[in-house]
Amino acid sequence: MGDQEDPKAIEFGKEEPQPGFCSATCVDRASLQQEIRQPDLKTSDIFVTCNLPKRFEHPHWFNGYGCQVSKQHPFYRTSASEYGWYPPGIYSVPSVFFPAGQTFTNRLAAAGMYRNYSLNTGMDPAGYS
Repeated sequence: MGDQEDPKAIEFGKEEPQPGFCSATCVDRASLQQEIRQPDLKTSDIFVTCNLPKRFEHPHWFNGYGCQVSKQHPFYRTSASEYGWYPPGIYSVPSVFFPAGQTFTNRLAAAGMYRNYSLNTGMDPAGYS
């Protein structure tokens, strides 16, 4: 067994990954193109969902988050900016959606905003002099 090589080792050595492909599953151009053509995951593919709007069903549609467009220097970032730094993913969007009723908004739109017609008797504050 010292001079003979294992045939599986020879076959494995022939399928070396080509340079330029960074995915562990895509080692040749055909499998890379097949991976690119796959449709994006929806929330309903992973979870049981009920009455989800399309923005929650397709979380990869969200744009404009800090990690996607930020050109701010890291030295000037605050801890408050970490809350909106990453866009929502499949695991962070809600799986059930209960929209609020629109009756108040519809009545307000029909009647108009409240306007105060009372007399202003207060003194104006003194400006800087």
